[in-house]
Amino acid sequence: MNKTLWNYYKQSVDGKKSIDLFKPEPDDAYQAVERIAEFLKNWDKDIDPHHLGDGLFIYEVNIAERHLLNGEPSSRNTFETFVETYDLKEFDLQGENIIWSEDRYFIPVDKFRQKAATVDALSMYLYYCDSYFKPILLPRRFDIIQRSCDVLGIELPAIPHTKDYKEFLMYYYDICGVLNEFQQENELTDAELCACLYDYGARVLLDDKSHVEGELPQPTNVWLTGASGKGDFDFLDSLGKQQDSKTSIWACNERTRKGDLIIVYCTSPRSYLHSIWRADSTGIFNPFDYYHCRTTVRDGVRLPQISFSDLKDDSYFSQLPIVRRNLQGVNGIELSAKDYFELLKLAKRKGGNTTDYPQLYIGGTVDFG
Repeated sequence: MNKTLWNYYKQSVDGKKSIDLFKPEPDDAYQAVERIAEFLKNWDKDIDPHHLGDGLFIYEVNIAERHLLNGEPSSRNTFETFVETYDLKEFDLQGENIIWSEDRYFIPVDKFRQKAATVDALSMYLYYCDSYFKPILLPRRFDIIQRSCDVLGIELPAIPHTKDYKEFLMYYYDICGVLNEFQQENELTDAELCACLYDYGARVLLDDKSHVEGELPQPTNVWLTGASGKGDFDFLDSLGKQQDSKTSIWACNERTRKGDLIIVYCTSPRSYLHSIWRADSTGIFNPFDYYHCRTTVRDGVRLPQISFSDLKDDSYFSQLPIVRRNLQGVNGIELSAKDYFELLKLAKRKGGNTTDYPQLYIGGTVDFG
C-alpha cells in the first residue's frame, strides 16, 4: 500500500468520514450499520440497509441472550464449534422480555448455506465484539472485495470450491486472519482497515476505467436464469422506463462470459419468459451469497410473454430436460444455439420482432434442421 497516498486520504474530509463510519464502538450499532449499507450502495445499489440492520439485530439477540459464542472467539477451534452448533431462533419482543419460539428458526443449526449467506450481518456483529473479526460486506459482489484487496496488496486465501457450505464460514475466518496481518503491517486501526477495504481501495477501482460500460464481445453462450419476488419483478418491469434500471446482478452459471446472452424466466406466480439480456461480466463466484455465482447484466430486450404452458405445448421445448423438470433449478442452465434459434421462432409466432433480439455468434454455418 502506498503510505503517502494513504496518509493524504486519511487526513482528507472524505477519509475521516469513512473511518468514522466504521468505528468499532458506535453509539448506535444499528444506525451505524444502516449508514454503512447506504455507503456501500456505490457498489451494489440493491443493498437494503434495513435488511442488514435486522440481520445484525437477530444475530445479536440470539448470540448474546443464548450465550452461543463461548470461549475465545478468535480461536479457530472455538469459531468452528460455534459455526457447527449455532442456530437462530425466531422470537417476539414483549417490552424488555424476549419470548423465544420453541420450533421456529430463522436459520436451523444444519443450514450452513444460509449461515454463509448472512455473513455480512454475522461479521458486523463479530466486528463489534472482537477485534480479530472484520466485516465482510457486499455478499453479491465479492469480486469488488477481491479487486480492492489486489489494489492494496492483500493476497486473499483461495476460495474453497465445495458444496460443504461450512467451509465458506471457515473461509471467512481465514480472510480475517489475512486482513489482521495487513492491518498490523501497516499500523492501522480497525476502522482504518475497513476504510481501506471499502473506500480507499475502491477509489482506485473507480479511477480504473476498465469497469466502464463499453462494447461487449459477441455472445457465444446462452444461459437461462430465474427471477422471483417483488424486487426482481419491479426491476424487469422497469425495462425501457427508467434510466437507472438498465443494469442489475443476476444468478448465473460460473462459466458465463462477458457478452453472453441471459434469458430471464419469471417464476411463479408469473411463470413466463420475460426478456433477453447481455452479460456485462464473467460469472462472479461469491462464497457469501446464497446463489454462489452471479453476473451483471445490461441491454435488456423484452420478449413477448412466453408462458410455461407455451413451452410445454411446443413440440421442441416440451422435450428439453429443464422444461420437463417444470423449470425447477432454472438458475444458470445452459441453452444450445439450436435452443435459442427455436426460442426466436417461438417469439416471432407470439408477435415479437426477431430483429430486435441479439444474435448468437456461431462462428460458422449451423444447420438447425
